[in-house]
Amino acid sequence: MIKKTFSSNHYLMILFTLIFTALVLRLIPTGEIDVKDAFLGRNIFFGVGILVANIIQGLTGFAGSLLAMPPSIHLQGLATAKVAVNTYGLISSLIIFSQNYKQIDWKQAKKLLILMGIGLVSGIYLSNVVESRILLKVYAVFIIIIALKEMFYKGDLDFGDIALTCIVLLAGIFQGLFVSGGPLLIIYVAKKLKEKNQIRGTLCFVWIFLNGYMMVNQILTGQFTPHNILVTTIGLPGVFLGVTIGGYLATVLSKEKFLKVVYILLTVSGLSLFL
Repeated sequence: MIKKTFSSNHYLMILFTLIFTALVLRLIPTGEIDVKDAFLGRNIFFGVGILVANIIQGLTGFAGSLLAMPPSIHLQGLATAKVAVNTYGLISSLIIFSQNYKQIDWKQAKKLLILMGIGLVSGIYLSNVVESRILLKVYAVFIIIIALKEMFYKGDLDFGDIALTCIVLLAGIFQGLFVSGGPLLIIYVAKKLKEKNQIRGTLCFVWIFLNGYMMVNQILTGQFTPHNILVTTIGLPGVFLGVTIGGYLATVLSKEKFLKVVYILLTVSGLSLFL
């Protein structure tokens, strides 16, 4: 086996993460929130959870938000988790888009933006009128189904154009509800797009707009509270460091074997939401 080493970009990202963390600890205002409390207890576990989720995201290109949301909901609550994970998704999409923007399928990107946008608005509306306890149960079932499908059924799902359109709309709804429309959207792009970098570039273009819209909506509706901003900031180093480590591990580990662990974690995460 050829020995793999970190590139200079890997070291720069790790250095940036360490400097960023130091600045956060130094500069966060102490008036409304106790910094000592913020960086102890559940927020440490939250930061570790975000790190692990983004390592897996960087390694597999899948399941980052799905893995991040359940522990984030348990530790921070649904509203805070949505603000944080949506912000992380926007940052990750911008990074990947900058590397694959020349590969975008503009025809599919426009179609996805329209359909996902309709679903996204519907999901945001539902999140405001349906009791969160019910939504969490629906989300738990969704996670478990996705995980079990990936563990036990490796074949392609055969859907017609009408069914695929409905799946994209549903992906938008789950994106608006739980920032987790990706697994459903993959079903569509696997049928319509075949080249790996084309898929990454097109999807990230769509996510930038959708996550950006969600962020604007969250800001306008007062969801970017001092507490939510602080919690989101706590997880940011885990995003950058996790994606960097995951990208490195992708060069030395078997993606297929690691995915089995990911799907087991997804199942456990889904089951934990019933507790």
